[in-house]
Amino acid sequence: MLYVDGMNGLISHNETIQWLYTLVGSKFRLVVKTSLKLLLVFVEYTESNAALLIKAVNAVDTKRGTKLWSNVMEILDEKDGVDTELLVFAMTLINKTLAGLPDQDSYYDMVDCLEEQALFCI
Repeated sequence: MLYVDGMNGLISHNETIQWLYTLVGSKFRLVVKTSLKLLLVFVEYTESNAALLIKAVNAVDTKRGTKLWSNVMEILDEKDGVDTELLVFAMTLINKTLAGLPDQDSYYDMVDCLEEQALFCI
């Protein structure tokens, strides 16, 4: 997989990650797909980026007053015109992020948050 030039700059600028996560909630399929792909590249670049993505998700969803991962969970909950490609990207992003968490407590905090939305169970 190709990595974005300047990944270190991206890592140090959480507002850009917040913006990409916000775009996951777009009504345009191509924007959502591209945002998910870029976030996947970000999370796969280094394990410590999982925590940075969670920090961005917390910032965006707290500001909006929604539950964590609500943008991604809306994709998974979509009833009309299910797009399997978006479903795969959304689940992969969640799984890669969970896999990159540094400790068990962080992992279970995220799983609990996802379970609250009744769309995710282990």
